[in-house]
Amino acid sequence: MTAPSTGETSMRAPSAGAAFRRVAQLAAEHHADLDAPARLMVAHAWVGGGAPHFAAGLATQRGSLQSAFALALASLAQTAAHLGEPQPPPPATSTQVPVAPATHGPFRGIDTAAMTALIAALEAAADRLSAAGHRLRAELAAFGLPPSPAWTVLRAAEWTATQCPDLRRRLARIRRSDRWIPAGVAAHDLFGAYAVSRDALLSRLATGDQGCLAQLLAVRDTALPAQVASWWRRLPDGARRHLVTLPGFGSLDGLPAAVRDRANRHLLAAEKARLTAELSRLYGPGALTSITTDLRHLATPAALLAQDETMRLLKNITMVERALALGGVSGHPPALLLSFDLTGTGRLAVSWGDPDTAAVTVTYVPGLNTRLSAFAGDIDRARVLWQQAQATAGSRTIASIAWLGYDPPQTSGTLTPGASVIGAAPARRGATELAAFTDGLTAARTAPGRHVVLGHSYGSLVTGQAALLRRGRLADELIFVGSPGVGVDHATELGLPADRVWVGEDRNDPVAKLGHFGRDPGSPSFGARPFPVGRSLLQNAHSSYWDVDSASLRNLGRIVNEQYQELEDPPALSPRPQLLMPQFGRNEDIGDVSH
Repeated sequence: MTAPSTGETSMRAPSAGAAFRRVAQLAAEHHADLDAPARLMVAHAWVGGGAPHFAAGLATQRGSLQSAFALALASLAQTAAHLGEPQPPPPATSTQVPVAPATHGPFRGIDTAAMTALIAALEAAADRLSAAGHRLRAELAAFGLPPSPAWTVLRAAEWTATQCPDLRRRLARIRRSDRWIPAGVAAHDLFGAYAVSRDALLSRLATGDQGCLAQLLAVRDTALPAQVASWWRRLPDGARRHLVTLPGFGSLDGLPAAVRDRANRHLLAAEKARLTAELSRLYGPGALTSITTDLRHLATPAALLAQDETMRLLKNITMVERALALGGVSGHPPALLLSFDLTGTGRLAVSWGDPDTAAVTVTYVPGLNTRLSAFAGDIDRARVLWQQAQATAGSRTIASIAWLGYDPPQTSGTLTPGASVIGAAPARRGATELAAFTDGLTAARTAPGRHVVLGHSYGSLVTGQAALLRRGRLADELIFVGSPGVGVDHATELGLPADRVWVGEDRNDPVAKLGHFGRDPGSPSFGARPFPVGRSLLQNAHSSYWDVDSASLRNLGRIVNEQYQELEDPPALSPRPQLLMPQFGRNEDIGDVSH
């Protein structure tokens, strides 16, 4: 059977460019549907009581909604290019709402007029988003594209609609009282449902309630991981065996590392089976012999797109499997899969060694362009750091974690508001996730131990922002390498003594010279402790910190082990200037490098 020519295909296939334009119009009409409720919350329609929980839920749904439209447009643009049509430019799908979040604590008050407007805005948004979600689903289905963006829009509509009846009942109660209602009534009589009972959610989760798991995974505060750890210890074995089969359960912070590993490996196997079955459904039983099989001669344009996506996800799974296969062999410690998710840029956390029992745990946070499909090198960085640190640790045990728990900025999104590497928005979102992850590590520990967080490149900004969220509690020590800035002007602002904040800068690393997010951490005025790194070729400098047998890697291992007196200087450089390796001066200290 011969494949149709490009001309024949374009005559029969629907126009992806036309679909892109329709979805772009849909996005223009609906991407800001939750902005009005968000602005009303900023204007203090509701302060205290359950406001922080509601505001966090609204922010999550609003962000998910705008991301869904962006993802759908990107998929359609890629489809248009795949079919030989002109690739249309993506429109903006994100907006900014002034940040003035409601605070936790005793109830203070509700503006009834603003609350009335908030409910009306939510009801209008629910209706509009429901219709938009169904339209978006039809547009994606026409090209066999994944429907997840449409489901995200529909979930936002459902969440928005469910808030309204309860808020109306509470508003009626307020109006019967007065314009402002007393704290005691608000906290217990009115807004108890919004001050979520974590114990109740965990009790329902123990029965296998998937909806409760989704709610718990959305919580990002310091108390929940400890509650999860205590709850897990009390569960009977039967409930435990069932829970590890729930998709997403292994990402619940506070669970023991071995439990997270078991749950995430179960999810990994289930996703592999699902994707393999999807290829068999497209091409028939026996058509798939390996994930590299070329089935294009059998495919329609829509099937080709579905095949490409399925094959991409299967390759990601294969990458994870290969990394885990090293665990426990050839001198490696057990490899524990602490989180795993295929959606979006992906989520993955792999630990070399058990962080629940290790004397020292180091968590590595990567930066620009990191995504699941390109994470193998980052996993290897954590592995070689484990080898280096363990080699000089004596009887102490080391756990080294590669953590992809946020959406790092991508080069392709440099001009996208809220996702660009030149802004701090992705770092602030990532900091919330990193802080929750480290809370979970602390809660799950069964023996005393130190925690070190190592941020590279944009990941150092994520680390700095997380340190601000957990002042003095994120880690016992912070290490920044190749950092464009960490969001503060002095090391002590991060909640640790300055001598517990380390910075390494390859003298040819262009990113380390930026100082874009606050003062350059490598400058003496920042106050951190510099450690010797050396100088690499310009094109390699930003990724040179983990080079095997380098002074940089050996010094990282010594800092992890608190062997500060044993830090070594890199080998002396030739005084002769070299191409792509300019000399700043033969005797300079790292803090003296000009930026």
